[in-house]
Amino acid sequence: MKKRFVLTMLLGAFLNQAVFAEEEKSEPQKEEKSVSQKEEDKSVPQKMGDTLKKGGEAAGRGIEKGAEVVGQGLKKGGEATVKGVKKAEAWVGRKLQQGGEKLEKAAE
Repeated sequence: MKKRFVLTMLLGAFLNQAVFAEEEKSEPQKEEKSVSQKEEDKSVPQKMGDTLKKGGEAAGRGIEKGAEVVGQGLKKGGEATVKGVKKAEAWVGRKLQQGGEKLEKAAE
């Protein structure tokens, strides 16, 4: 969990840097504004809000995919454990039976 938090913070820092660099580049040019230039005209807090929203959505998708994978892994692990327990049970049963037979022979 800490690793995800640190990675999210680093991602936010890199995105902040990109937003500030874009703002500095776009300030000197003031001509006709197209759709992309309207995006560039957003204030830094607006850009940050948009960036954080997109990052949050991406993180949510990643967490959902991770949870799905973990669920599948737990299911497979549980199935493998059941198989192992059944084999161990059979092995222990055979060994107990053999031990019982040896005790009977020794008692005779």
